[in-house]
Amino acid sequence: MRRTGFFGLSLIALAATGAIGPAQAGESVSGRPRVLSGDTLVVGGRVVGLYGVAAPGLKQTCLNAKGQSYACGAHSAQALAAHLRDASVTCQIRETDVYGRALSVCHRDKEDLSAWMAEKGLVMAERGEKATYVGAETVAWGKRLGLWAGSFEDPTGRPRTSYSKASTVADAQPETR
Repeated sequence: MRRTGFFGLSLIALAATGAIGPAQAGESVSGRPRVLSGDTLVVGGRVVGLYGVAAPGLKQTCLNAKGQSYACGAHSAQALAAHLRDASVTCQIRETDVYGRALSVCHRDKEDLSAWMAEKGLVMAERGEKATYVGAETVAWGKRLGLWAGSFEDPTGRPRTSYSKASTVADAQPETR
């Protein structure tokens, strides 16, 4: 019985310190990231969405400049993973989205990852109040890089896997779409 009580108190203490539970705006997480998709990482045990951008789903296909189909969602995720390789990142949490991701501005050294992904044409910038990266996206559009070299479905409104409170820690799995 004492173990159960101690365990329960430990969980309460972890929740009170923010070690588990929903992400809070202004909180920072750092560490070596694990890429789940072109706009979703696991950092410091949290499922983190790159703020202001949306990548194609992992199984989404697009057309390249020659009209040939390619796995643009997987390509986006692989490019991000290759870019981050053994790097550490720091993510400043802005908010939690409806899927349970901690939407964050993430940096590798001083490089903003959302801006880097948008400039390479690997993601599309959000519009409205999260329109921070439209300028970076315009660079890719002007050079016809990545998604902008061919045609694709707008990923900003695509359905995603919901990350429940229980999966906002590192056990999260990538989306299955």
